[in-house]
Amino acid sequence: MKLLSLKTAVLLAATALVPMGAHANDPLASSGQPSLLAVEKPVDAAAAAPVAGPDEVDLAALYYYADQKQEERVQAEIARLQLKYPGFQVPKNLYLPLAQRSVNEQSLWDLYDKNDFAGIDAEIGRLQAAHAGWVPSEDFSSKLERRKQRVAMTAATTAKDWTGVIAAGEGLDAATEPEIDLLWMLIDAYHATGMKEPLAEVCKGILFRQGDQRFSDDLLATTLQKAAADFSGEEIRAVINNLWPQPGAVAALKPIEDDLLRRDVARFTADETKTQPLSDADISRFNALAATAQGGADFAVLGWYNLKLGQLPAAETAFSAAMEREATLDSAKGLYLSLSRQKRDADAYRFAVDHLGVLADDSTFLMNALSPRFSKPELGALDAGTVTAYSAAISETQAADHAEILGWYAYNSRQFEAAEAWFAKAWSWQEKPERLKGLALSYLREGKKKQFAALRDEQGDRFPELFKEIGKAAPPRGDKGVTVAKPSASTGDTGYLASLKAKRYDDCLRDLQRLEDRGGLSADAQLIRGWCLMGLSRPSEAKSAFNAALQGGKASVRQDAAYGSALASLRSGLTGEAEAVISAYPLSAARDRELRGEIYWQRARAAFDNKEFEQALEALNARLQIMPESSDMSVLRAWAHQRLGHKAEAHAIFQRLSMHLSDPNIMNGLNATGATR
Repeated sequence: MKLLSLKTAVLLAATALVPMGAHANDPLASSGQPSLLAVEKPVDAAAAAPVAGPDEVDLAALYYYADQKQEERVQAEIARLQLKYPGFQVPKNLYLPLAQRSVNEQSLWDLYDKNDFAGIDAEIGRLQAAHAGWVPSEDFSSKLERRKQRVAMTAATTAKDWTGVIAAGEGLDAATEPEIDLLWMLIDAYHATGMKEPLAEVCKGILFRQGDQRFSDDLLATTLQKAAADFSGEEIRAVINNLWPQPGAVAALKPIEDDLLRRDVARFTADETKTQPLSDADISRFNALAATAQGGADFAVLGWYNLKLGQLPAAETAFSAAMEREATLDSAKGLYLSLSRQKRDADAYRFAVDHLGVLADDSTFLMNALSPRFSKPELGALDAGTVTAYSAAISETQAADHAEILGWYAYNSRQFEAAEAWFAKAWSWQEKPERLKGLALSYLREGKKKQFAALRDEQGDRFPELFKEIGKAAPPRGDKGVTVAKPSASTGDTGYLASLKAKRYDDCLRDLQRLEDRGGLSADAQLIRGWCLMGLSRPSEAKSAFNAALQGGKASVRQDAAYGSALASLRSGLTGEAEAVISAYPLSAARDRELRGEIYWQRARAAFDNKEFEQALEALNARLQIMPESSDMSVLRAWAHQRLGHKAEAHAIFQRLSMHLSDPNIMNGLNATGATR
């Protein structure tokens, strides 16, 4: 059955108070999405709650008549109790002798307090052996089941086993459940698994209770905070206005209002289509919020807001305040941009130099901030720390343009060995004439005539004019400047790794091909080639690369290659080959479980497509032994049962899925198995 949306609820709840048509222009009324604003009517938990059962006084007459063997009066008393307490069930121990009904259950309660469920089962067995026909009291049995549910949900939440939380919480009624923390566990589980509709239903059950069943403002506010991540700010505000006539007077709502304001400011900044600034009142309130916050995150958000609006002095002030509280990369980048866009290049450069350690976490940004001083020495002197940071950032990113800049700085300051090394790196990463020119000039200034001649023989036909210019070039006359260290020996061999990290898969493969042409690839390089090919959805070629990596290298490389080879096989639908790989090579438990889970799933789908429904169920059952089952797998399981004529099993699965999902395939399944309803 399709779950209801939360917005209709509030509108219907307010129908008695709002004139007809008052909501006609509500922008949320027909969103078609699970909403925090709609139920068919506000939940009156007092009316919905089941009537309490009879107490000992009510039951006294029933037990008396049973002891006296007055069966007619027993039946009359049962009828009276069923009329007074709808759903009343006859106690299981009604006809037991008084002595048996009076068994002391204290030992059970002691074990109950320890959550010793195995001990409880053993103790019940002992008591039943000593007192024939005895069963635990209804009070103990009901509380025991409740305790088991709480323990199971808490353990699953701690382990972040969200499907386990949902399974353990089955049967909880959000409209009547008195222990709100259990419902919060469900909210967290539905959020983590992306199940927005059942999440909305739980929130509605909590929020729209009435009378004595209504939770306190603090608990309702906490629930809204949990819901805020999955629903729009407009919906959250609409719920607040519906539940509290004067929300400003409810202290528990302030953290929610603050978070909604943060969301508004951040959303304006991130959305390029938004051009209408927030109101002065909102920004003033956000300034006050930032000033009272513990860290600098709010000031940073304010800085980016002002930077988008071009209010550069205000952005500088906000980012400066953020840096004073906590020097983060985000705030440092914002302050640098605020200074740079005010044309205060010297201040911006000095700020970058003073915060090299912070900006080093974004090597590309740092290189762009520092590079003007290397390409334009007239802007001011450099220092050793800046040169070192710039060199490290180039090595980290394999940035050919910046390697060329550093090469020319070294060349013009007559550090020809360093210039040669950096030009060689820049040329190997990306071939451009200026880099070849710098390399050739460096050879000449070092007197390396053989190397120059070899370079000219290799590249002269491609760049004839360039070598003519080189012969006429005058040597540099600049000062030596700050010492430039040569790049490490391994830097040039791992440009492909930087390309993989940046998801530049084509560049990665070109770098590797160039390296292979110069003398072959190591097992590590073959492993990287495999992942780059996987990134380009070329699993067959990737499998060949992974298999090559399996032939050598360290144990960790072989393990990664085996994992990649199995994945590539599965991507090609070759489950048998994947299983052979993971059987032949040791993998971590997590990877082995992941791959075997996919193998079983592919086999289940293939068996189903081939109308081999028993085999499909066997594969699903095998997978279920090692990991939880997703909803699409449960749907396949239900259809397999249906095809085999197991209508009761199929209907039970479809019915359970329909409680959490709105899917035509599930509804079709319910209709197809309707005979069991």
